[in-house]
Amino acid sequence: MYKIQNVSIVIPAHNEENNLRLNIKTIHEYLAKLLGCNFEIILVENGSTDRTAVIAKELETEYPNLKAFFLPTPSYGEAYRYGILRANYDMVTVHPVDLAFSLNFIERAYRLLNKFTVILGVRYHQKSKVSRPSIRNLISRVHTKFVNTLFDMHYNDVNCLKAFRTPVGKKLVKLTTAKGPFIEVELVCLLNAKSLKFYEIPLNHIEEEIARHPLYIVRSILKNFIELFKLKFHK
Repeated sequence: MYKIQNVSIVIPAHNEENNLRLNIKTIHEYLAKLLGCNFEIILVENGSTDRTAVIAKELETEYPNLKAFFLPTPSYGEAYRYGILRANYDMVTVHPVDLAFSLNFIERAYRLLNKFTVILGVRYHQKSKVSRPSIRNLISRVHTKFVNTLFDMHYNDVNCLKAFRTPVGKKLVKLTTAKGPFIEVELVCLLNAKSLKFYEIPLNHIEEEIARHPLYIVRSILKNFIELFKLKFHK
C-alpha cells in the first residue's frame, strides 16, 4: 500500500506582493502544526511586475523548507506543472496563494491518499460551504455541467483542488499543455480517460467580491470554450 509520510505544496504566485508574505506565513504555520517538518513549500513566481519575486527570495531565506522558483512569463499552467515536477515528497497538491479555499483540504487529502490515487476538493458537495458572488457561482456551475456533458463525465466540480500521489501527479501534468487555469480541466479529463481511482471531498470556498474585471472573466470564458473544443477534437 502506498504510504503518505510527507507533503509537497505548490504555490503559484503572480503579482501577489500585498498578501504573499502573510499568506505564506499562514500556510507554513498550518503545515507545521499538521506535519511537523515533513513538508516542503514550492513557491513558483511567474512573470510578476510588482515585488512578488523579491518577496519570494526573502521568504526562501526565512523558511528552510520553502524553495522559490522563478518563471519569466505569467502562466498559471506552467507554474502548476513546474511546481509538481519538482515535488520531492509522497503527496503533492497545488494551493492558491489567496487562501480562498480552505486549508483543511490538505489534511483530509493527506489522510485519504493511502486509499485513493487522487483526492478532489469540490465546491458543490452538499457539505461544502461556498460564499461567492452569484455570477461567479453560476458561471462555475454552468462550466462544470458543460464540460461533463462534452466529455461524458460526472465530476462535481471540474475546477476543483487536486491532491495526488506524487508519481501519479507528475505523470499527469506531463500530459498537459495549458498555459492558464484550463490545466485544471485537462487534469480531470485525464483522470477520466485513464480511469484513475479518485475520491471527492467537500471544499469551502470564500470569495466575497469579484477579484477580476468582468471583461477579464468574459475573455477567460471564451478562451476556455476554445480550449475545450481543441481538447475534445484532440481526444
